[in-house]
Amino acid sequence: MKKLVIYNGSPRMDGNTVTLLNLVAQGARDNGAEVDFYTLFKMKFMACQSCFGCRMNDDCVIKDELHTALQKVKEADAVVIGSPIYFMQMSGPVKNLYDRLFPLVGQDGTPRFGTKKIATVYSQGMEDEHAYDSYFDYISSTYPAYGFEWAGNIVCTQANNPESAEHNQELKIRAYELGKQLAL
Repeated sequence: MKKLVIYNGSPRMDGNTVTLLNLVAQGARDNGAEVDFYTLFKMKFMACQSCFGCRMNDDCVIKDELHTALQKVKEADAVVIGSPIYFMQMSGPVKNLYDRLFPLVGQDGTPRFGTKKIATVYSQGMEDEHAYDSYFDYISSTYPAYGFEWAGNIVCTQANNPESAEHNQELKIRAYELGKQLAL
């Protein structure tokens, strides 16, 4: 059975990012995967302290709610990270999540826990789906060090309307199919 870990970086529990992440989760579950779903805005956690404790061993020294959620990544087959785009960037908790993934990278710069697929889900107010491609490419340039293999990106546009994803059947199908693909 495949294992997926999904991180929701949106503060809105009924908005576009969550709508799409829930469909990814459903697609994965419907195809036999075990899914752990975490909402970062509901968790109490610290940002990376740059203590380099994870250089001495393969774990973060900060023992908070995110620490527990990050343990799931070590044994996962795939990771999905979702975030709204605020001021041309991912939300703050998602940035902190990426920083806290540093223990996945060995001292020699190679992945400590093998290769895992990664997919992202973003929602943005801009109408152009490709408006932030350079930012998405910048973030994904870190993936090989973590051991992440690119599996896809879904972007919900015109997301100032919290129901944009709900009313976009094609986007909903893409999200479900992404979950299905990650489960296989």
